[in-house]
Amino acid sequence: MRIVIDRKEKSWLLNGRLKCLWLAFAIAVKVFLVILSGPALGEAAMPQISLNPDYTFPTKDTPSGVEVNSASLVENTSAWNGHVVAFTGEAIGEAMVRGNMAWIHLNDDAYMWKNIEEGAPLGGYNSGHAVWIPADLAMKIRVFGDFKHEGDVVKIVGRFHAACPKHGGDMDIHASTLEIVRVGHPVRHVFNTSRAILAGFLLAVAFALHRIRIIVRRRHTL
Repeated sequence: MRIVIDRKEKSWLLNGRLKCLWLAFAIAVKVFLVILSGPALGEAAMPQISLNPDYTFPTKDTPSGVEVNSASLVENTSAWNGHVVAFTGEAIGEAMVRGNMAWIHLNDDAYMWKNIEEGAPLGGYNSGHAVWIPADLAMKIRVFGDFKHEGDVVKIVGRFHAACPKHGGDMDIHASTLEIVRVGHPVRHVFNTSRAILAGFLLAVAFALHRIRIIVRRRHTL
């Protein structure tokens, strides 16, 4: 009788182990298929974000290479995904060369054509787009925008990716052409005398208040 029970227990244990192994195998296959299909590598299917009618979006009649700004690409990213677009902006920073390709960044904000020092009114924050482009085209840019320079304004044409599968799911444009629209130039920063006087006055007030605070605290401790 004991032998029969032992055999049944061994049979149950064996069946339990086989079930565990089968479950582990099924999970491993599932994970492998998920990785192979892309989501684990940043290629998850794009969620369909509803259109924002306040910004430009493509229709079935929208031609290839239509001009679009960064705000529209961000606000209606799902609609523009995969479309060939034209994008114009000021080249800023530097070209980051990666083999025969390069990253550049183009700003199309309110300061693209003229900076504040040259009389541009305050127009909000900076905005732009990352562009993946052949390095030889990126080398056509001579002046990149920074504190001392207004960068070249360039126009590129390329395919917009809302979540690029080649670049970790980042939003970018893979450009195939680049045209210099306006050559950049040095920026002359004029010394603002009135601001300097105001800053000096505020510094003196802050120092006086600090001294008064120290004197008051000393009197309270006596």
